[in-house]
Amino acid sequence: MSAPRRPSRAVREPLPRTFRLDSGPDRVERDVDEEIDFHIEMRTRRLVDAGLDPAAARAQALRRFGDLSAVRTECLTIDHQRERAMQRANHLEDLRQDAGYAVRTLVQNKGFTAIVLLILALGIGANTAMFTLVDALLLRTLPVPHADRLVTIGDPTRTGSLSEGSPRVNLASYPLYADLRAQNQSLSGVYASGRTGRLDAIIDRDSTGSARTSAEAEHPRGRFVSGNYFSVLQLHASLGRTFAADEDRVPGDDPVVVISHDYWQRRFAGDRSAVGRTIVVNGTPLTIVGVGPVGFTGDIVGQPIEMWIPLMMQPSVMPHTEWMDDRKISWLLMMGRLKPGVSMEQARSDITAVIKRSLLTNATGDQIGSVQRDLREEDVQVGPGARGFSYYRSAYSASLLTLMAAVALVLLIACANIANLLLARASARGREMSVRMALGAGRLRLVQQLLTESVILAVAGGALGLLVAYWGSQALLHLAGGSSPIPLEAQIDGRVLLFTALLSFITAVFFGLVPAVRATRVELATALRTQGRGVAGTQGRPGKLALGKLLVVAQVALSMLLLVGTGMLVRSMKKLQGADLGLARDELVIAEVDAQRAGYNGPRLAALIRDLVTRVERVPGVSAVTYSENGIFSGTESGTTLEAEGYTARADSDTVVAYDDVGPAYFHAIGAHLMQGRDFEARDNETGPKVAVINTTAARFFFPDGNVIGRHLSVDSTAREIVGVVADVEEQGVREPPSRRVYFPMVQMNELPGRFKLEVRATGDPARLVVPVRRALQAADPSLVVLSVDPLNDLIGDSISRDRMVAQVVTFFGALALVLAALGLYGVMAYATVRRTSEFGLRMALGAEPGDVTRLMLREALILTVGGVIIGLPVALMATRLLESQLFQVAVLDVPSIVLAIVVLSISAAAAGLLPAIRASRVPPLEALRVE
Repeated sequence: MSAPRRPSRAVREPLPRTFRLDSGPDRVERDVDEEIDFHIEMRTRRLVDAGLDPAAARAQALRRFGDLSAVRTECLTIDHQRERAMQRANHLEDLRQDAGYAVRTLVQNKGFTAIVLLILALGIGANTAMFTLVDALLLRTLPVPHADRLVTIGDPTRTGSLSEGSPRVNLASYPLYADLRAQNQSLSGVYASGRTGRLDAIIDRDSTGSARTSAEAEHPRGRFVSGNYFSVLQLHASLGRTFAADEDRVPGDDPVVVISHDYWQRRFAGDRSAVGRTIVVNGTPLTIVGVGPVGFTGDIVGQPIEMWIPLMMQPSVMPHTEWMDDRKISWLLMMGRLKPGVSMEQARSDITAVIKRSLLTNATGDQIGSVQRDLREEDVQVGPGARGFSYYRSAYSASLLTLMAAVALVLLIACANIANLLLARASARGREMSVRMALGAGRLRLVQQLLTESVILAVAGGALGLLVAYWGSQALLHLAGGSSPIPLEAQIDGRVLLFTALLSFITAVFFGLVPAVRATRVELATALRTQGRGVAGTQGRPGKLALGKLLVVAQVALSMLLLVGTGMLVRSMKKLQGADLGLARDELVIAEVDAQRAGYNGPRLAALIRDLVTRVERVPGVSAVTYSENGIFSGTESGTTLEAEGYTARADSDTVVAYDDVGPAYFHAIGAHLMQGRDFEARDNETGPKVAVINTTAARFFFPDGNVIGRHLSVDSTAREIVGVVADVEEQGVREPPSRRVYFPMVQMNELPGRFKLEVRATGDPARLVVPVRRALQAADPSLVVLSVDPLNDLIGDSISRDRMVAQVVTFFGALALVLAALGLYGVMAYATVRRTSEFGLRMALGAEPGDVTRLMLREALILTVGGVIIGLPVALMATRLLESQLFQVAVLDVPSIVLAIVVLSISAAAAGLLPAIRASRVPPLEALRVE
């Protein structure tokens, strides 16, 4: 019977154990085999000593040993496990030692560490700040259970809209909401919510009777919601209760309110007795029945709600308005929760069918054509509701992504800069690396050591970057919001911390890996013989310096990209600020008045408007006063359809125009230019002929022959004579192209608006009129609600706050990138100067002048800059096309911005290279030659 065979192995020349290296991938197998051989050999010897033949003794020893393969496998498994455990322990110990050594080294080099940490804090902090806003506005879902099952119904950006007239597709009236709630087959529940406007709230007495009233009303942000609001969102009150089903049936019967947890903490200091207290809102007492869930501020991103009021209380909280039963008033957004097993497409089909049927069935008279046109031109919007509603999301998403790209470029430039610093530092540590390698340290072990330093730097920089991120995100919200910051909850949470951690790690690898590899490329013999300065892994070879130059070229190219974009955005911003709007923008004050809440309507309202105009005209410094329904840069716009005499429409959209109802001498007061005809006058009153004024865009569209005055328009079956043509006025947005616009005398309308604007023209600085105008308005009736009094330029500034934010932030980071690129260039040139000291000494010993050496160094600096410009320019031209939608009157190929970027980079390069060049020219020849 043959003895079992051991698995074959490659034959090796035996080495004495004393000289065998205890390393290699097969060390464990070799040790196990030797151990097994030793046991078999010892047993064989005992059997031979007992008198057996050596061959028979070995065979018997093998039989007694058992299954050799099984024993070998078991031993290998145990040893491999032990080996891995030891390796893990060794790795952890190595990491602990590397971290301790890295900290000590960085503390000893305080200047270098401080510079790197500052650069990283700015780079990582800026990216974290931008991600914080992107996360809060674009990525974060509502803090409700199963948010992925929510669907929005209507235009989710129209969070504060109100449309009167024909029923809308993208907004809902209360009757339309009631139809959808009753007739849909795909939703387990659907709620509606709508604007409250400004709320005047006073905290009433508490249950103990102690006075808790406030001298002046607060203005909390509120929202009207249907009674099933919290149940559809599957939320429960943190204190008290939410709305009951019977509080959603009869208007005015249940004066209750639920306040947010944040408002409860801020206004009531977390007092549990707040439930049961009374808040007088717009004169209507409402009882607090509950406090909302912790962390929930509503379903509108960027508009945290502080109190929710039942829809049925709308007529009471907003007196003299009847929105609940009127299908012509669209003001509600809707959100539903999908039934189990229902897909988004099924819900979209079902909801669309219900809404279309309701709109067409209930349309009457002239509304039928308008509703049919809207349904043809616009789909019913049904989309995912996990991220809630938001105006800011659509308004700022492109700007935030632009800024995210800008700060990413800054971080790349920062990484290249730090990599250059590490390369230069590696020169000073070359002898250290060579000594450690000579003592047995492997190259991978040294790379690990250097990467550990990079990771520690990145982690510390990331921690400091969180401070920059918090400050930066708040500053961005202030910049974006104009006169009032956007109330967005941009907080440092777990997602932001995870992003910062990942970014810090990636940054550490990005700027630390190549310098670490380069630093460990050491020629031991040469390095150990060298006692001079700067022993590096490539001493005597240009590799390290060439890599530093490539990094500088990359920094210049990235800076070129950022500077060109900066120039274009800044030029666009300047054009926005100085745009000709067709009116006296520097002389106007706009006041908004809500007379409806004070009970004014009909003849009383007309008399009030005349009285207000008279009072404001008496204010010193006022040259003209008029009024309008929508106003200028108010964010409110009206539209209608009309028929023009002699014009045949080719499409439904050809009959659509914007309009406003205005007062006498409106165009004179706002500084608009009449091209033909006349302004509105006092004779254009209730009893006078129906008249209208159109702008030049409408005149060219409807009457291309130029014969306009005396022609007629038909609006709502009423014929109006055109008495004037006014030059285009940009009334709602600087960026908006001129639209077809028609103006009507307000007193000739069927009903005067309860909310209106006064346009006040000043003889001097309009800001000086803000307080006197407000006093004059309030003196007419103390109960009158004066919503705002602002210089027009402030309103225009708020309308372009998004552009200002982008321009200012990109400018800041463009300047930062320029400084980093200049520092990188300076570092490379200074390093080159030190390395080439002997060369410069030899040149000067052979007759070269100091100016020659200076020009040589400057030429090399400019060559690096030119290389970066050549690479960066075509990339910049391609990338700036992404900015096209954010530019105003600036071409994508903007020559001034390109030229300015090149000039700025050239000047920076010259400045960065000048000091090393001067230093090189001042090296004494003998001292330079003595270095070698």
